[in-house]
Amino acid sequence: MKLIDNFNRIHNYVRISLIDKCNLNCIYCNPSNTFTKYESNKSILSYEELYRLIQILLRDLEIKKIRFTGGEPLIRKNVIKLFEMISSLQNKYNFEVGITTNGTQLLDKIDLLHQYGIHLLNISLDTLNKTKFIAITGKDYFDETVSSIQRAVATGYKSVKVNMVVIKNINDDELNDFIEFFKSYPITLRFIEYMPFSGNQWNDSKFLSWEKMKYEIEKKYSLREIESDGKVSKDFVVDNTNLKVGFISSISNHFCDSCSRLRITASGQIKNCLFSKPSEVGLKSLLADDSISDETIVKFIQNSLQSKWQKHPGADELSQLQQNNMMSIGG
Repeated sequence: MKLIDNFNRIHNYVRISLIDKCNLNCIYCNPSNTFTKYESNKSILSYEELYRLIQILLRDLEIKKIRFTGGEPLIRKNVIKLFEMISSLQNKYNFEVGITTNGTQLLDKIDLLHQYGIHLLNISLDTLNKTKFIAITGKDYFDETVSSIQRAVATGYKSVKVNMVVIKNINDDELNDFIEFFKSYPITLRFIEYMPFSGNQWNDSKFLSWEKMKYEIEKKYSLREIESDGKVSKDFVVDNTNLKVGFISSISNHFCDSCSRLRITASGQIKNCLFSKPSEVGLKSLLADDSISDETIVKFIQNSLQSKWQKHPGADELSQLQQNNMMSIGG
């Protein structure tokens, strides 16, 4: 059966956070190490519970795409074990598997992840300047991140995307530098509007809309619009290159009407929207109890989805929300 909300939106894409912790302190997500207090291993979903959940999503709710996020998913202990476990499901169900990562712990895992059927890699990189990288993230992992992108491309993943959160007067002067650097790469560069989350001091002075980003890029490069491979990005090809460019306009031009995503936190709570509060009751207690049927879990997920907003609030209201930390959501 399909997973449908009150506004008749079909949800076939689930983002699952593997851990509510990160090894970076990015200014737009985890500034000043504010949110590194995280759940103990006993309170987050075990790999066995995750496997049961994924089976239910694929078999009973017709989910076609699963993306693993964090925090930083690749810092979870023995994380390769999970990807090995779910690789056995790929012959049975037709679905795509992706990971969103900061790339700092990726390099030595790229081959195994590819072997276990990971199709899609989204890697965060917000600057091409090492000094600025340290200022934005709080750590010196610039070389590891860039090397991971290059290795991922060489390994042959179905899709490699590089995500840049654009912040005015921080890195907005690098838009064309990114295109110049990556123009020979068969990847998608995604320029993401700066979004309000707890602790990141969002305000209009730091915000640059996707239209202004595009305007700056077109001063130097010609962009040709193409059909998007998803519902959240406005996609273009940079003429005379191998590069695609996408703009994610969550603030200036939301795409709520076509939202097909459900989010599950590391502790098993359901988030219907990137900006909404997680469910008060989580999936962990259900998944851990063998006496609770899969059908009961399906109904719980279906019922949780019915409280999803038709669209998220405006930026000013979002900036006032408390306990809405990006690191606990997974993006």
